[in-house]
Amino acid sequence: MDRRRFLQIASGGVAGGSLASSVGCTKAKRTSRAPERGVREVATTCEMCVNKCSLVAVVKDGVIRKLNPNPRNPKSRGMLCARGNAGLQQVYDPARIKRPLIREGARGEGKWRPASWDEAFDYAASRLGAVKAKYGPQGSLWSSCESFQEVFFQNLALAFGSPNLVRHPSLCLSAVNLAYSLTFGTVPSFDVLNAQYMIMSGSNRMEAFITPDTMDLVHATTERKARLIYLDPRFTVTASKADEWYPIRPGTDLAFILALLNVIVGEKLYNQEFVGTYTIGFDKLAEHLSPYTPAWAENETEIPARDITRIAHEFADAAPRAFYYAGRRSSGYCEEFQMRRAQAILNVIVGNWDRPGGVVPNGKIALGEYLFLPWDDPTAPRIDEIETNFPLAVKGDGAYLKLRENVLAEKPYPVKAWMIHKHDPLNAIPDQNRTLQMLQQMDFVGVIDIEMSDTAWYADVIFPESTYLERQDPIQMLPGLQPVVVFRQPVIAPLYDTKTTLEIAQGLAKRLGASQYFDYTIEQWIEAQAKELPIEQPLEYLKKFGTWSPPGFPQYGSTLSPNHRFVTQSGKIEIYSDRLAEAGHDPLPVYHPPAQPPHGQFRLILGRNAVFTHANSTNNPWLNKLKPDNGLWLNASAAATAGIRAGDRIEVSSKAGSVRMKAHVTEEIRPDCVYMAHGFGKRSQWQRLVHNNGASDAQLIETAWDKVSGGAAMHETFVTVRKV
Repeated sequence: MDRRRFLQIASGGVAGGSLASSVGCTKAKRTSRAPERGVREVATTCEMCVNKCSLVAVVKDGVIRKLNPNPRNPKSRGMLCARGNAGLQQVYDPARIKRPLIREGARGEGKWRPASWDEAFDYAASRLGAVKAKYGPQGSLWSSCESFQEVFFQNLALAFGSPNLVRHPSLCLSAVNLAYSLTFGTVPSFDVLNAQYMIMSGSNRMEAFITPDTMDLVHATTERKARLIYLDPRFTVTASKADEWYPIRPGTDLAFILALLNVIVGEKLYNQEFVGTYTIGFDKLAEHLSPYTPAWAENETEIPARDITRIAHEFADAAPRAFYYAGRRSSGYCEEFQMRRAQAILNVIVGNWDRPGGVVPNGKIALGEYLFLPWDDPTAPRIDEIETNFPLAVKGDGAYLKLRENVLAEKPYPVKAWMIHKHDPLNAIPDQNRTLQMLQQMDFVGVIDIEMSDTAWYADVIFPESTYLERQDPIQMLPGLQPVVVFRQPVIAPLYDTKTTLEIAQGLAKRLGASQYFDYTIEQWIEAQAKELPIEQPLEYLKKFGTWSPPGFPQYGSTLSPNHRFVTQSGKIEIYSDRLAEAGHDPLPVYHPPAQPPHGQFRLILGRNAVFTHANSTNNPWLNKLKPDNGLWLNASAAATAGIRAGDRIEVSSKAGSVRMKAHVTEEIRPDCVYMAHGFGKRSQWQRLVHNNGASDAQLIETAWDKVSGGAAMHETFVTVRKV
């Protein structure tokens, strides 16, 4: 969409809702209000990805004309990426959901009728109540993705009495969070800005933006000439900026790390004072490492032993301004947790904990809490049986894949209602056909969202949420080396008949007999949060500036007193973990060789880029122009063997399903791997730019999970590729 076209829609020159009408929804009128005149600037917070950057919206005559970066936020550093700039498209997208919708016809047929909010609430409450009466509150499933108002959706689930809350982390970062928590007692940050030596395994930080790490990495590698060692089967943008890139055999990163440990421990290159003062279990580690030599690791990883030995020396020499970077997404392999544990242990023994350029515990800012009436805790066990299957995992996040298998088997009980908050399980969860099967066996599916996702396409009722530029949200504290408080306030009034998640939760709670748990306003919630902030007139300050950060950060050395007790079972940093042993897992990382693709097959690997966030912005017109489809990366030699040329139509098949797409023939990937971008090949016709355009990786990825955390293992799938 060009700028002229956008301004026509934004100012009302082109009627919103035309696309919605074409797929079965009547046009929705904009909310009536007096026309606004003049120019104003409003400080708020972006929601186009997880980074929560601060921005200033420029509004002229009631229309958002521009989103500018807010330099006051030390995380976003006065920058706003392509996704952030394209955020205003969410507001003015003709295909956004403008009013409540109730399905007519079969699920997935795309027939909807508009409804009033009262009708939508009554309809959903009736269906939820029927499921509760027949199966108990545990007969409902509540899944959500991260947002400022997610807490209200979760509270509605708990007030309803369901134990079955599941969140996005078990599809993303559960393994890394659990590994670092069991080792250090917390999940730290990495001081990229001050590091001298960094090793990254598949953390494509130059394309998968995590602020401020991405910006700090650019500065560290270009201005200070910090050394970056990068391991990835694919030549990514980050690989192109690294000092050394190794196209490691997929799934063997643990072998590489164990060999580094073998050298550093065997040659006594570790920080003996730090290890002796702050850790437990080092004596067991030294014995454990003896078989994991660089020569052994070369056979596993295809990285030369001499390079492994040299990197170990360089890493130890650069410590404590050196680290093995954890990254954010850790949904790779069935042994993912143990690989992340090995990363943490490597960081431990060189003494980089709580030091400049090392691994640093997060600073935090206390927010007040609104005291609301508590509900009774759910009495039924979780459907995913997480307490027995993954006893160390975070119970509140759940385990998506095990949950799905149990729901399909109705084990240990039936689940027949599914409420979904701003999440698209059909694209987020591996093996789309299995997820669709689970969705179809529900008696009721309700979705809260801004756009018609694939999952919303199969819902019974859709509650349209106001976009983040039309919403007042709770205050958020962002932990990190420099903790930050961010504030989101409406830039404009809602254009259509939409509500916030709190308002939706209140509407449902009223009809479900739970209104006493939501007897407050968003303003009261925010006022309670702001009272703890050590600034004068905190709400007025946040409304004016949009963000606040305390002085005196980063703070180093706060945990480096010999008397400090870490939040672990032993009170020390745990190299050897008794908790893992008690749960039946290896207390020290043990390497198990990954399966290799059979002849004629390839390992499917996934990744992220700087343009899209998961699967929810590929239909954004401005962003889609930058990447309109997702061809399959295929190594040139493998393509030649199969008679495939660049641009050919190909069929990609796995045990989970098959898709058709274009071939992207390249030297920038290993011959035994293929790669595809996420978020294409949508089922929803409202996602017109990606509906049947490209292919969905969720249709190919098979069901597999990490043994300890229960997180999805998305790189365990082998595919065949043929020309069609």
